[in-house]
Amino acid sequence: MSKFSRIYRELTIALDGLKKGVYEIAITTSENTQVAKLLYHIYELEKKLEKLHIEIGKTIYEHRNHPASELLDNKDIREHLSRIKIIRQDIISLEKEINLLREEGIKSKLDELKQYMRRGGFTIDELTVEKNSEAEGKEIGSLLIPHRVIIIAVIHHNMLIIPENDLQLLEGDTVFILASRDRLKDASSIFSSSEHPIKSRINTDIF
Repeated sequence: MSKFSRIYRELTIALDGLKKGVYEIAITTSENTQVAKLLYHIYELEKKLEKLHIEIGKTIYEHRNHPASELLDNKDIREHLSRIKIIRQDIISLEKEINLLREEGIKSKLDELKQYMRRGGFTIDELTVEKNSEAEGKEIGSLLIPHRVIIIAVIHHNMLIIPENDLQLLEGDTVFILASRDRLKDASSIFSSSEHPIKSRINTDIF
């Protein structure tokens, strides 16, 4: 057995030994068992990809003295590349299926949250920091946010972030607030200029 083959065999045994642990971790950290099984299937396909790449590397090494054109026409290499392409397509399909399952899970959680919010008289509103508003250029911690109003997220420099008190709001920032419906007007006035009262843009499809 060549040195390369021994290394390959030892690597394969080590990877196979991790399978049970990876599967258990996937179940523990995933939203549900179905997602965990798909994640594990992807893991197995990725291991197949690794083996195919190793086989290609081994073939190239064995034919290292041959012209590059012969390597490209090598039957084994061409078959390995074809299998790699199919496996990658399978992985993409599994990832799409996982994303759909996760979206369904998120929608279910949002529907449940929406029910609780309606019962409590709360909603989520999207506001824009306008020029010359009370919030422009101010740190969130310095704003006099009304009772029963919480800033839950901000789009700042085109990035969605969970805001800290020292975040300085800039003109054009988008602010998402969780608020009781009777406090929306007071909260909105902080982010609008006196010349252009801001209009509420509640995402009624979700909340």
